[in-house]
Amino acid sequence: MSSPAGETYLDALFEASPIGMAVFDSSLRYVRINRALAEMNGVAAAEHIGRTMREVIPELAPTADPILRRALTSSEGIHRIPVSGETRAQPGVERHWIASWLPIEVRGERGVAFFVEERTEQVAAERALRASELRFRGMSEAAPLGIFLTDVDGNVVYSNPAAQRMLGRSAEELQGDGWTRVVHVDDQEALFRRVEEGRASGGTFMFDVRATRADGTLVWGEIVSQVLFDGERPVGRVSLMTDVTERRRMLMALHESEDLFRELSENVDAVFYIARPESSQVDFVSRGFETIWGRSPDELRRNPRIWLDAIHPDDRSRVVEAFERDRTTFRAEYRVVRPDGAMRWISDRSFPVRNAAGEVVRIAGVATDETTRHTLEAQLLQSQRMESIGRLAGGVAHDFNNLLTVILSHAAFARQDPLHADEDLTAVTRAGARAAELTRQLLAFARRQVIEPRVVDLNALTTQTDRMLRRLIGEHVELVTELEPELWPVKVDPAQMEQVLVNLAVNARDALPGGGTVTIETAKVTLDEGYAATHADVAPGDYVMLAVSDNGSGIDPALLPMIFEPFFTTKPSGMGTGLGLATCYGIVRQAGGHIWAYSEPGQGATFKVYLPRAHGVPGEAAPAATMGQVRGDETVLLVEDDASVRAIAARALRAHGFTVLEAGDGVQALEVARGYGGEIHVVVTDVVMPRMGGKELAARLAEERPRTRVLFASGYTRNAIVHQGVLEVGRNFLQKPYVPATLAQKVREVLDAPEAEGSGA
Repeated sequence: MSSPAGETYLDALFEASPIGMAVFDSSLRYVRINRALAEMNGVAAAEHIGRTMREVIPELAPTADPILRRALTSSEGIHRIPVSGETRAQPGVERHWIASWLPIEVRGERGVAFFVEERTEQVAAERALRASELRFRGMSEAAPLGIFLTDVDGNVVYSNPAAQRMLGRSAEELQGDGWTRVVHVDDQEALFRRVEEGRASGGTFMFDVRATRADGTLVWGEIVSQVLFDGERPVGRVSLMTDVTERRRMLMALHESEDLFRELSENVDAVFYIARPESSQVDFVSRGFETIWGRSPDELRRNPRIWLDAIHPDDRSRVVEAFERDRTTFRAEYRVVRPDGAMRWISDRSFPVRNAAGEVVRIAGVATDETTRHTLEAQLLQSQRMESIGRLAGGVAHDFNNLLTVILSHAAFARQDPLHADEDLTAVTRAGARAAELTRQLLAFARRQVIEPRVVDLNALTTQTDRMLRRLIGEHVELVTELEPELWPVKVDPAQMEQVLVNLAVNARDALPGGGTVTIETAKVTLDEGYAATHADVAPGDYVMLAVSDNGSGIDPALLPMIFEPFFTTKPSGMGTGLGLATCYGIVRQAGGHIWAYSEPGQGATFKVYLPRAHGVPGEAAPAATMGQVRGDETVLLVEDDASVRAIAARALRAHGFTVLEAGDGVQALEVARGYGGEIHVVVTDVVMPRMGGKELAARLAEERPRTRVLFASGYTRNAIVHQGVLEVGRNFLQKPYVPATLAQKVREVLDAPEAEGSGA
């Protein structure tokens, strides 16, 4: 290559080079500059020639000029010096270069060749990387998670303090492949397999691993590992480790608890359930549901309404009302009817399950089969009732003898002087009414009853029972009543509450062998959250309190917890069965209330019954009819096996204008009906009679005379004959004894009632 050609070639390289180049003479003036450097300086190449750096780019001269002068006298030059500053091309922007200066000969004199390489972007990248590294290190040092950086071969190049604390190892112990030695031996094979799978897939993977700390304890770690790439080339992994040892322990404890709960729930004679508060969807129900309800748990989970449909119709509205009032603290006793028709008594109670924020997320509950208890309570109730009736017998006989004396005497006086018999007849009527009331109380008290709760005034009930109570407690004990006016109504079975009063009063009397005072009180009370919290199974709200107190010697504190237990008694043999207070307890609980005993030695005892306030108006008896109020001209077939009662009833009906046909039993009544050519508008029949009773008679007449209405009469209570299957619910019924006007009034009501309502057959 000739010299001119070589120079041309070098000139081309000089101009085309991306590296900035310039040549300075001995005066440090530009002799030559290429395009790259001119662009860096932001000054045209021609404007450089013959001028110094200070003249062309004065902003860089303070830094570069001293180095340029030093290079002029240097034998080896100055290499790769970082230079920073601003240029005219980009004012206000700091730029960075790497510059080198070499001494050369220029025009026969010493000069300097200058080479500069732009590295502004590289410096920015280095700074960003350095800042990123500082941020990463700061975060990793403070992070609660364990952080590991590994190279492509899986060797640890960095572990943060949290990782070292979790594993109880130093950074040096974890460096390289040291981390593999802390992994539990049983987990190593699975871990290495997961690492290889992750390496092959190049993605993220998760795994749990056990590690052995330096002190020998085990730690569970949950690891998430992600491949790091440089472009498309994997350069290592970053792995995050969470200490889940406590979570693992809690899960194991939870599983053990669940297993224990499931074992208990499947082997205890009760139903455990968990439901959702917003929908009542059942999440869990134990196997006991099938035993008690006769339906599978799967059926209930698929259709929660099975629970409601199984509740006895007479209990359903009460249970639904209690459930809707507060389903999270639901508490009720009710009956369920199984698919096979069998009935079970259920005690059901639920409580809320809350999350950490206090929100109710589930309802948990337990339902137990209380059928046996209810059966025993019914037996106790009847036994106690019979015991009380035994006590009443003497007093009742005495009262009846007194009443009969009044009736017979005034009847004799009336016969002797018929013209002045009004006062005698009035006395006979009053005595008869008192006898009827006494009989009614005795029947109601003695019957095996189906519970008939209704809204009642406890003051009125106490007043009505007063006479019977005074007979029971005797003359040596004073009975005092203190009844709060305008008492709230309660919903109870009146006959059962009479028995509670009798039992408590007799119990108080027995505590006063030498005489004393029994006090019966009523009051309106409101029980607050504080009271409910200290008394089991008590809900806050309005209650009516009935208290029975005595001023006897009191109850031994050691015996108080046992006094409501069946057959527990402190009385001498033959003086008590131990059923009285147990019976009271069962009746009160069945009414939704509770009963407590308060006593101190020498201070007497008080039994307080709390019954929930009811809404409604207590029922009142209709005003009695008089002889002249009711008239009729219809035909009545009167069927009564007692001739004297039949004669009185026939006389009463005829006195009110009715035509009366008489029969002594059902068979004779059919004969009379078949022989009578006219219309028989109503049959008044006793329920229980020889040969054919009233129920069968009504059925036979319904076939032969479908338009004839029927009125049943009996000395038994309606409830008793319905419960014993003698008569169906809903039939027209008249309770004996009755007065003529009442009989006529009832016949008139049956005749005037709409067709469906008045039909007794």
